[in-house]
Amino acid sequence: MISNLRLPGGAALAAEEAEGARSFAIGFWFPLGSRHEAPLERGFVHFVEHMVFKGSGQRSAGELSRAIERVGGYLNAFTDRDSICVHCQVPADEWRLALDILTDMAFCSSFKADDFEREREVIISEILAGLDDPEECSHDEFLASIWPGDPLSWKIAGEPEDIKRITRDALYNFYISELIPSRLLVTSAGPVRAEVVALELARLFESLPADRLSRAARARPEKTPVFSAGRSYRKVAMEQVHYYEAVQVEGPFSEDDYYALSAVNGELGESSSSRLFLSLREDRGLCYSVYSGFAMTKTECLWMASASASSKVLPELSSEMDRQLDRAAGSGLTDGECEDAIARLVGGFDVALDDPDFRMRRIARQILFSGQAETEEEARSRMLDLSGAAINAMCDRLLKGRERAHFAYGKLSRREAAASGLCREAARRG
Repeated sequence: MISNLRLPGGAALAAEEAEGARSFAIGFWFPLGSRHEAPLERGFVHFVEHMVFKGSGQRSAGELSRAIERVGGYLNAFTDRDSICVHCQVPADEWRLALDILTDMAFCSSFKADDFEREREVIISEILAGLDDPEECSHDEFLASIWPGDPLSWKIAGEPEDIKRITRDALYNFYISELIPSRLLVTSAGPVRAEVVALELARLFESLPADRLSRAARARPEKTPVFSAGRSYRKVAMEQVHYYEAVQVEGPFSEDDYYALSAVNGELGESSSSRLFLSLREDRGLCYSVYSGFAMTKTECLWMASASASSKVLPELSSEMDRQLDRAAGSGLTDGECEDAIARLVGGFDVALDDPDFRMRRIARQILFSGQAETEEEARSRMLDLSGAAINAMCDRLLKGRERAHFAYGKLSRREAAASGLCREAARRG
């Protein structure tokens, strides 16, 4: 069962008691990501993620990580376009330690000046290292081509010049103003009762500064980006070409929509028995890597398929990917594919439930998406209740009558680009 409880300062707790689990997973989630940054704040959220590991008034950076690792747990964090999360998984009897560490990091980080300057260089190094990763570069350029000028197309970490502009005081003020209890969602899963977790968090929050507990969250704009369904490429000296096709669907979306699209995505390109994998790799040998995936938020859903191939086979690969997606747009999925998709969803869900970290993340995804989390029984029932008609209705909504974006990044000539249906070279985003 998932219990929803209120915490001091307006924070929310959604905790699932997973009886028999040997570990305890917890995440502190703030619905603040790179898409919410103002132009002069580019890179702030990701920089804050780094700084919360650098120590507090109680613990140094080494003491934070050592406290968790000495009991066999792990401590991590991530920033994406919609949120920042600090999370932890520990042996079940160390659950209080996990709560203490995350509270300390989320609300008591000290942002010492020398730590700030060192971490600035670390982040710039991280950004520059990404420039040596063709897959990461291709994805950045792809997003810039479909969402030109929109904050969603910005690199999550920012650009080196963005990081060089940030001052310690500006970042610290952002941290204490934006990472506040009234914006916090805590999700946990493990063999601990929700009421006990809530009491411990309330005790820890009592020591926080009163102005931090009483501060209201500042509204951050979140709009549906304008999607550019163009055909473009970027010529880069590398051995392979990274090729993308994508489509954007506007909201609103329901939880049923999420499961229906998960089913469609599994049959189109996510699995090794999908249409794109079997056609492009197994039957034709055009590529080693091919996959599809989607990101569904309250405002938009982006679905994309991607493959890496040599420039000489790109015209055939792009043509075949188009053919497969046009076929799905025209006639949908077969009854057998729909049955396989549902079985895959339910089976994968049951396997994942053995991991408290999966349970914790699932709860957060649902609450941040729709405002509430379903029990595992309710979620499984939704999957089992999917019909072929519902799956194909989602396939139609995704592909029918929609123009897709096409983008390639790599070593290809204008002739090869033209043969692949890519009409112009994309300009580099400044």
